[in-house]
Amino acid sequence: MPPRVSKSPGKLPSAKPREGTAVHAKGHERVESILDAAMEVLVEDGYAGLSLRGVAQRAGLSLGNLQYYFPTKQDVVRALLARYLETAIRRVRERMEGGGQDPVKRSRHALEALLEDQESPQHFQLFAELWALAARDTMVAEALGVFYAGYREGIVELLRELAPDLTPARRERRAALLMAFFEGLSLFRGGGSLRASSVPGLEQELRALWDDVAGRT
Repeated sequence: MPPRVSKSPGKLPSAKPREGTAVHAKGHERVESILDAAMEVLVEDGYAGLSLRGVAQRAGLSLGNLQYYFPTKQDVVRALLARYLETAIRRVRERMEGGGQDPVKRSRHALEALLEDQESPQHFQLFAELWALAARDTMVAEALGVFYAGYREGIVELLRELAPDLTPARRERRAALLMAFFEGLSLFRGGGSLRASSVPGLEQELRALWDDVAGRT
């Protein structure tokens, strides 16, 4: 049984190992090593070069051992996206705590956490590869769909706290808008060739826009 992944919109997928292994530290360690190896292969060789045998070799496991946790490379990709999302949301929440009870400060801390994540060349390369593949690979498109549903729900939760006067429908729309905004922005702030085209003062303008879009107006 592969790691549990919900395809329902707004539900966070899970990167936890299958039932029966999660209680063991060794199971957690192996899942992490598998996903770390998969990230390296995907970033270095692209999805076309991603194979269970290659990931197992890099993780120092037998193919059969790896397939106990992830029967197919599709399961690996889903779990990789799930882990990324869970880590990102946890990091944003931890940073928000530094803002105390001030909604404006908490909002700014959330923004800074999102911006810092875009500085990772590895994360940029991962998503650049998956975005390109989603146009022709149904599995990748479905996995990204689950990922972005969870991403949007995380922003909805953020807006529910920061902008409680917004209606649920407006929170959904603003969450979708902010998600699209940040994903597009990553092309100019990430590790790709478009970074050189970034406009000076972009971050300063972004902070002003964030206050408007994520605010309570």
